Amino acid sequence: MLTSSLKARLTLAICALIGLLWLLAAAATWLEARHEAEELFDAHLIQAASLLIAQTNGELDDEDDDSFEESHAPELHRYARRVAFQVWLGDRLRLHSANAPDSPLSGKREGLSDSVVDGERWRVFSAWNERRQVLVQVGERIGARDHMARTVAAGLLKPLLIALPLAALFIWLAVRHGVRPLERIAAEVERRSPEHLAVLPTNDLPTEVQPLVDRLNALFGRVARSFEQERRFTADAAHELRTPLAGLRAQAQVALGATEDAARRHALNAVLQGCDRMTHLVEQLLLLARVDAAGSGDFVDLDFAELVREVVGQLVPQAINKEIDIELKADAGLSVRGNPAWLSILVRNLVDNAIRYTPINGRVRVLIEAVNAEISLLVEDDGPGVAEEELAHLGQRFWRSLESGQNASVAGGSGLGLSIVGRIAELHGGQVDYAANKSSATGSGMRIQVRLPKDGGA
Repeated sequence: MLTSSLKARLTLAICALIGLLWLLAAAATWLEARHEAEELFDAHLIQAASLLIAQTNGELDDEDDDSFEESHAPELHRYARRVAFQVWLGDRLRLHSANAPDSPLSGKREGLSDSVVDGERWRVFSAWNERRQVLVQVGERIGARDHMARTVAAGLLKPLLIALPLAALFIWLAVRHGVRPLERIAAEVERRSPEHLAVLPTNDLPTEVQPLVDRLNALFGRVARSFEQERRFTADAAHELRTPLAGLRAQAQVALGATEDAARRHALNAVLQGCDRMTHLVEQLLLLARVDAAGSGDFVDLDFAELVREVVGQLVPQAINKEIDIELKADAGLSVRGNPAWLSILVRNLVDNAIRYTPINGRVRVLIEAVNAEISLLVEDDGPGVAEEELAHLGQRFWRSLESGQNASVAGGSGLGLSIVGRIAELHGGQVDYAANKSSATGSGMRIQVRLPKDGGA
């Protein structure tokens, strides 16, 4: 439809506005012109009456009333039909124009008045001479005045009828030129394939179009990251699931081929352990996918120290089973803005990893404190730790150090726990630092520090 076009809407709106303003201006001008014309016409009537009074004063003095004869003024031009006059001497009509009736033009004998004579409306001025012997009435047809007013109005409207189509053409051209950047952007988007998510050019854009392009570029960036996360998730899942599936198949084949109950039972136990590891891996993969797609829409103000206490309390039975001592020290009043579920997962992964890799009779230490404008969460353990040259790889997905990899069957790690911690910290505007625990009683261990801004980050 025509009204669905931005160019058509703008053109119609501007033309309608110009036409309305022109009509209002024409109406105001017409009213003012008519008022001025009325005053001018009345002035002419008054002037004509004054001339007639001056003309008749001397003549009537020299004439005998008994010899009075009515006379008609000649009609010199067709325009004279619009104006009529009468000169009355007492009750007798002394002089009148050819188009004047025999009866008085107006019943009012002095000043301006409107009257109807023989079905016609007249504007009449009546005046007496100084001795109030002679009455002069000069009238003009109101229809003639209305005709002149209509002529003036038509003169004002004719330019509009001519100029408005021309203005519409120029406005259409101007609007077409103005929306050309939108058409250029639409064409650029239309030519793109679904995989082409590069940013749109932002040079030479009008101020009104710039926000639209910025939002589109931001959307393209989010879609590109989403696609990249999906591809990475698919590749990671395929890579990580291939090895345990092969192990499960091998153990199942061993169980099928075993002739002794002990060998069969050992193979089936290995299958169950493999299923448990795969279940944990799948859960971590799904959790990582959810964290990657998460945003900051559900952030609230929360007591971070209380949240850590609850999570650590839930993991205490796991530590007791391994005879591990957990030490928790938390300052009061440490509030952050964030998602409670994600922050609980962050703390759980850190403390759970520390418990998993800490040997029996070891120690795990959790410290929460305020450091300048940040909240620091420090988790230390007495586990095997990571070599100095491998610290930079911590947090990478599916990466395992040589030391911790030897205990993978015991710890059940998937190489995703710290990746999830890093992504949650990033989501909250924080940062994760990895270092060796030099204060460990065993001489080895990990020291992981998460720093979160007090205002919750982005």
